[in-house]
Formats: sequence, C-alpha cells, structure tokens
Amino acid sequence: MFSLNFIEFMKRFLLGLLIGIPILSFGQSNFQKGYVVTNVKDTLKGYIDYKERLQNPTSFTFRVNLGADAQNFTVNNALSWAIEGFEVYQRYEVNISMSRTEIDHLSVGPDNTTKKEVVFLKVLQAGQNVVLFSYTDGMKQRFYLLEKDGTVPYELIRQVYLDANDDNKMIAGVQYIRQLAQVSHKFSPERQIKKITTLKYSETDLIAVAAAINDQKVIKSTLTQIRFFAGAGLNISKASYTGSHFFAGPNAVNKTAYTPLFTGGFDFFANPAIGKVIYRAELSIANSKNEISRKSDYQYPSEAVHSFEQLNISLSPQVIYNIYNANRMKIFASGGIGLNFSNYKNNQLVVFNDFRKDSETTENAVELEKFYFTLPFTAGVVFNKKIEFSAGYAFSSPITNYGNFSIGVQRYRIGVNYLFGKL
Repeated sequence: MFSLNFIEFMKRFLLGLLIGIPILSFGQSNFQKGYVVTNVKDTLKGYIDYKERLQNPTSFTFRVNLGADAQNFTVNNALSWAIEGFEVYQRYEVNISMSRTEIDHLSVGPDNTTKKEVVFLKVLQAGQNVVLFSYTDGMKQRFYLLEKDGTVPYELIRQVYLDANDDNKMIAGVQYIRQLAQVSHKFSPERQIKKITTLKYSETDLIAVAAAINDQKVIKSTLTQIRFFAGAGLNISKASYTGSHFFAGPNAVNKTAYTPLFTGGFDFFANPAIGKVIYRAELSIANSKNEISRKSDYQYPSEAVHSFEQLNISLSPQVIYNIYNANRMKIFASGGIGLNFSNYKNNQLVVFNDFRKDSETTENAVELEKFYFTLPFTAGVVFNKKIEFSAGYAFSSPITNYGNFSIGVQRYRIGVNYLFGKL
C-alpha cells in the first residue's frame, strides 16, 4: 500500500509542476538598475528587465521605479541603454553580412551579400581608441569595430566558403585579422599586438585585442559559469515485462525497489548573471533489487519468479530551466538523456511446482543489456543558491534485446544536492 501511494504521489507532484509551469513563468521579471538614452538624448534612470537572450534584443522593458508602469523601448525610440554591471547596448545602422557559416549552406566562392539595418549592438570592450561590439541574430554572431574618429561601426569580416575551383575544399577567410592588424598599427605603430595572426573569431580573443589596442587590461568577470554539486537520495525502481511472455500476463506482480541514490556533477550557466538556463552533466549511482513474479492459472508452473540485482551508473546531460528565478528560491524543471551502464548479479529464474513440491532455478535465463538509454525528467526547488531538493522520473526503458518481449525499468527519484559556487 505504501509503495502504491508513494508512486502515485510522485506522479501527481510532477504532473502538478508541469501544469503550473505557465502560471509560474507568466509575468515573472528580473528588473535590474539601468538607464536609457532616448532619441532626444535624455537619460532616464530606472530599472530594465534583464532577460537571458540568444540574440541581440530588438526591444526591452523599462520602469522608472519598481512600482511604476512598464515602458517598452525599441530601436525606434532609444539611442542606447544599459543594465548596470552587466550589459550595454548602442543603436546603429550598420551593414550586416549575410554569408552562411553552416557546412550544409556554404556558398561557392565568397558571399559578399549584406543588408543595412538599425540594430542594438552589444558593447564588449570600450576604450580611448576603439569600441568592440557584437551582434547575433538567427543566422550567426558577428563583431563590429568603431574607431575613435569614426561615426559608424564596421563589421569584422569572417567568411567560410567552398573553393570555386574545388567545391570539396573549404576556405576560412580571415579578413578580420587584416582589419585588426591595420587598426593596431594605426593606433600603436611602435608595438605589435601579440598573437594577432592566430586570432580566433571569438569574444575572448577579440576582447583581448581590443583591450590591447586601447592600452587596457581585460577586466575579468567575478561571476563563474561553472558550479559543482553532490548529493544523495532515494531511487525507486520497478522492472516489468511486456510482449509475449509468461511474466507479461495481467496477474504478474512487479515489486517496487527502494534503494539509496548518489549523485554528483557540474552545471554550466548560459548567463551566470541571470542563471535561468543551465546545462548540467550529472553522474548518478544506484543499486536495485528487482523482482517479477506470477502465479499460473494452470498446475505447472504454479509460480515463477524472475529476480536480479542491478548496479546502474547513469551519465545524464540535461538542460535546466528556472521557471521561477529569485535569489532566495528557484523552481526548476529539466530534461535530457541518460546514458546508462549496468552490471547485474543474481539474475535468476525460479520456477515452483506445487505438484512435485520442488523448484527449479536457472541462472541468466534472460540476457540483460549492460548499456541502454533513458529519458529522465526532473523538477525541484533551490533555496539560497545552495540546497536543491528534486524529484524525478525516467520513462521505462528496455534492458533486453529480444524480438517478442522486453523487460523495462521504470524509475522515480527524490534527492537533495549541495551546490558549490559563488553565484
């Protein structure tokens, strides 16, 4: 009775959280101190809704104070805006390259197509000589440079294309290196920027070069993108047969196993300043004693029991989304894929015969897979950025490879993790 009620509680808890996701997500905001410079160059100080973005924003929400009505700003009515300590954006009309970088969409020869558009460019590095910007849309990330005597930023060009004379050969253009070399020589002719000839088209490398051109040191963020965790909990598993097999009958009894669970791993934050989207790699270890039994409607066999112990190590890459994301409490849901490595022992089939008053035991009558996939889902709460309580479910996954039947293991889990880090 306890096991049935507990599993039913777990099902209702996870279902309730899923239903509540839209309610928790709706209207949640993250207003941080910032400012807006309007078209008439008035500076409005207040609060801006700081969101986790994969692309440069086209609009943002502003409040003069946290109790005031929200105002929406776009490229039509804001020259620049900033969230103090985090991000700065400036509006410009720039030429945007349209060349593709995905291997399946590469042009034959250079593609110099551009479009002109008014956008918010994100400031990555600013100094006395140059300002480095980034712009990301649904196609790719680009970088722009504004020199101190210029009025409009220009794109640092990197093209990837197929050789016009041999379309099996891919060419990576490095025009951005030549552009930065010229700028470096212009502002610092007496010294050479180190490693500029091997410069990667990345934020880290380009920020370092821009800082060197500005004769500045790179300011490193105090926020870390990685945290580690460790914890323990309860693993609840149940093995069952499906298909054409004696143990797949309607009166089969599938015993629920309750065993300790140990977890550990690390989280990578898409944006540690917000912490809404997190990529997790988790390693978990659990041992379970599984048992499936069935009494026969006929004289032989009167009853049969298949039991086995399973030591399961699961590596689960997953994506966590904080549905509610406040400092003191976070409510999250996550999903991913489980790569499971199992070792089995005491894999026994015992057949009882009441007529003869004896039993027959067969070792390894069913071959169990040592590797299989699962689809885990987890939901939970984090308190004070340190203590994480969670409940999870993994859909039943086959651990056999037979054509007419299979054995699947269904898993629930509850646990607590301690989160290490200074987020």
